[in-house]
Amino acid sequence: MKKYFKFLLLSLFALVVFNSCTKDDPELYPSTLVKGAYIVNYGSFQKGGSSISKYDYDKDVVTNFFDQQQNKGSVFASNIQFAYKTGDNIFLMGNSPDQVISVDPLFVQAKNGVSDKIAKPRSCIADGKYLYVSCWGENPDWKLMPNSYIAKYNIETKVVEKKIELAGGPEGLEISNGKLYVALNFKKAVAVMDLKTEAISYIETPAVCSYFLKDNSGNLYVSLISSYSTPATQTGLGYITTSTNVLTVTPLENVSTEYASIMAFSKDKSKIFVAAAAYDANWVMVGGIQVFNLATRKFESNALVSGISGLKGLSVNPVDGNIYVFVSPSTTNNGLMKIYSEAGNAIAEKTVGASPTMAIFLN
Repeated sequence: MKKYFKFLLLSLFALVVFNSCTKDDPELYPSTLVKGAYIVNYGSFQKGGSSISKYDYDKDVVTNFFDQQQNKGSVFASNIQFAYKTGDNIFLMGNSPDQVISVDPLFVQAKNGVSDKIAKPRSCIADGKYLYVSCWGENPDWKLMPNSYIAKYNIETKVVEKKIELAGGPEGLEISNGKLYVALNFKKAVAVMDLKTEAISYIETPAVCSYFLKDNSGNLYVSLISSYSTPATQTGLGYITTSTNVLTVTPLENVSTEYASIMAFSKDKSKIFVAAAAYDANWVMVGGIQVFNLATRKFESNALVSGISGLKGLSVNPVDGNIYVFVSPSTTNNGLMKIYSEAGNAIAEKTVGASPTMAIFLN
């Protein structure tokens, strides 16, 4: 009898220990292991090569193919379009095959990605237990995008509960004042969806849109770009006052049409860095980083950095304010991450994976 009682006590102790070691426990992801910049390398569409590079900026060390290191050598089946962190989840938007991949802050993937009701995912954002995913849909026409939609994914049940139809090629997403703002990449408008009723209205724009930044007041900046299918009457940076949904535009030529990360706030949110680039005679994307001053609501006269060939995007380190500029000579060879100070001084250049597009920062 004593033997069984001792066994019962040991079982209860194990159960208590197991339940205490949940993902809510901050010690599960110690900062010494997690802290760093994680670069999303898209690779070559339908040819693989997608990966994550980790940059430990304290030690100045880059670990390429970090995702494979963390997953026993497993390679991403999809090309990673976008990365987003919420809670203890990092969601990766994967193309060809299309799926939403979930990893923890150590970039360990627990199971296969979600592919049901997910077709050509682009970007995502969370609100409570839901993740909203912009999708271009099956067999897009690349003109009007009539079959695109927003997938409403339940993070807890890991099921896409609903497809909310939204023509026009939804791209970047942001949430403010109980509304989901959607940048449309094939229609000159920003869609605004009430999160309670799911009713959709539109803000007319002079160009198609790609991504948002939200300021401390809950108002939004949106990139206005010119595309081959939908030429713009004016490109630049749009400002949406979310209480009224009124748009004002500050013009800027050649706002980058690349995906994932073409603009970012400075560390103190007093400036916005914008990638502006255009194809040269040899069809190489060449450009630089323009600076928008939030106090004056104007772009500075000179570029912070210029003459960058193969410019893909940028991200800002929220710890030290340094600007990471992503460069891709080709989609099959290693890309570069050029690091600049906020003043535009070159600090370092690091080799990363193929076609780097953005970074997320974990602490």
